[in-house]
Amino acid sequence: MVKVLVTLLAILLIFNDSPSVSGSMDSPSTRRAFVATNWKCSIESPDDADELIKSMNEKWSNLDPTIKDSVELSVHPPYAFLDRVRRGLDASIAVGSQNLFDASFPNKGNTAATTPKMLSGLGCQWVLLGHSDRRNNLGETDDLIAEKAAFALKEGLGIVLTIGEKKDQRENDETLAVLQKQLGTVAAKVPSDAWDRVVLAYEPVWAVGEGATPCAPDEAQRIHTALREYIATTVSREAAEACRITYTGSVNTKNAEGYSVLSEVDGFVVGRAGLDADQLMSIIKTLIETKKSKPETKSEL
Repeated sequence: MVKVLVTLLAILLIFNDSPSVSGSMDSPSTRRAFVATNWKCSIESPDDADELIKSMNEKWSNLDPTIKDSVELSVHPPYAFLDRVRRGLDASIAVGSQNLFDASFPNKGNTAATTPKMLSGLGCQWVLLGHSDRRNNLGETDDLIAEKAAFALKEGLGIVLTIGEKKDQRENDETLAVLQKQLGTVAAKVPSDAWDRVVLAYEPVWAVGEGATPCAPDEAQRIHTALREYIATTVSREAAEACRITYTGSVNTKNAEGYSVLSEVDGFVVGRAGLDADQLMSIIKTLIETKKSKPETKSEL
């Protein structure tokens, strides 16, 4: 009888000490907030680039040091201005590329291609991959994006992987299937120790653009939760905890707080609002102050 009780006690202790995926998702996160700003092709002259750099440096320097310490900010200008931005921008702000290599196979030394080594040599730390512009307008495939991700990570760069469903895919209840395929293809190429250099950016394509209706915060939370659970299940719990999941899709000063309070939103990739230093810093301040002052909203799948 005593042996039976001891055995049962041992089983219970093992069960209680074993970390579950759902338990890890509910534990306090140590992930540093991440905000990227994508200039796209909106800045087309050196003078305009210099003006925005100057404004960003000024507004960044005015932020409280505790806010700056709590967020990683990455600026993604066009290729033509990468060196200019890196030389002019405050050293504590990261600079990243909007892409690398080509829009079709093979990714080799093709004319006009930009390699990961070129980017790292300029001081770039991040590469934006999988943006809906490149997927839907230029025909980039999941396999191509995964190959780019592998090249970038091998060079020591971080990747900001954009994934998102189009309007018809959402209406057909294909959202999670689309996102899991886009993410899973890249995840297969990510080394197990590199997930802290992976930032996901959920971009509901139907919520992007002038006049578009942003994704509701509770829906963003549902999708982000599902993405983290997918990584935990298909890769590892450690990878899911290390990976930062951001929201992108018409983020602005008016709606940033609604997303910032969500436990599964680790930051933003900002488009138009990122071209205005005042708006960008306001979004960053809102993100960090909201995370610190309010209980985060959690949701169940």
